[in-house]
Amino acid sequence: MNLTEVIQQAKEAMGLKYEFTLVLMGFALLLARLLPTFILTPMIGGDTTPTEVKLGLGVLIGLVCFPIIEPSLRNIPTGPITFMGILMKELFIGFTISFIVSIVFDAAQVAGQLMDNMSGTNQAQIMVPSIQQQVSLYASLKLQLFITLFLTLNGHHIVIGALAESFQTIPLEAYPRFSHGFWPFFDVVIRVFADMMRISMALAAPVLLATFLTDLALGMINRVAPQVQVFFVAMQIKPAVSVLIVFVSIHLIMARVTKEYGVMFEWVRKAILLMG
Repeated sequence: MNLTEVIQQAKEAMGLKYEFTLVLMGFALLLARLLPTFILTPMIGGDTTPTEVKLGLGVLIGLVCFPIIEPSLRNIPTGPITFMGILMKELFIGFTISFIVSIVFDAAQVAGQLMDNMSGTNQAQIMVPSIQQQVSLYASLKLQLFITLFLTLNGHHIVIGALAESFQTIPLEAYPRFSHGFWPFFDVVIRVFADMMRISMALAAPVLLATFLTDLALGMINRVAPQVQVFFVAMQIKPAVSVLIVFVSIHLIMARVTKEYGVMFEWVRKAILLMG
């Protein structure tokens, strides 16, 4: 029995209808769309999750999604130039989805940094394994809290479902048509970035307001009693006030983040629809 017959028997045993070359090329294109979301976004733990685990999860999800792309295998171009063009297209779609999925997590980090700057806790820096950076206390707290909430709400299931649906809207062998025009798609990207700033300000608002009122009260005290060293007093009062406000308003923050997750999912679906 020669090699050709062995490969043919293996194909029949696995139920494959296409050549192994087409299968491998299709699977590579499939991973080019899936892996950016698993590697670049902190939704499954960020850099605390080993790269091998994220790659393995991406390959496993790719195997599950493979039947969706099976009808497209016969239409995949095999030429080197055309295949590289299709690969770049898949990477573009993957990076776009990962950018939108990261919106709430990036907003959490920005909100935490704003809170640290206003409360005076920005001098305490810690290493966050999720992003491999030195960040302040509240930035780390909010990022880890939002990742845990995202996984608890099964948000990763919705993201994986949206990725699977994208293969029906934008098949592997087709380029994005932008059926509604280029500007609506780029308008979504711009609005996603603007939403990141809006979400971060909303999440940091309780602490920002409390610390502002604390500064205002200390400034009034300093006008009445100039001998009081309000600068050093504020270094002790503002962190305590910020911790109290976060403790009191944590349920409001969690409710707001849950709502923003829904908005983020809608942005993902809308971006995929506009590219189709």
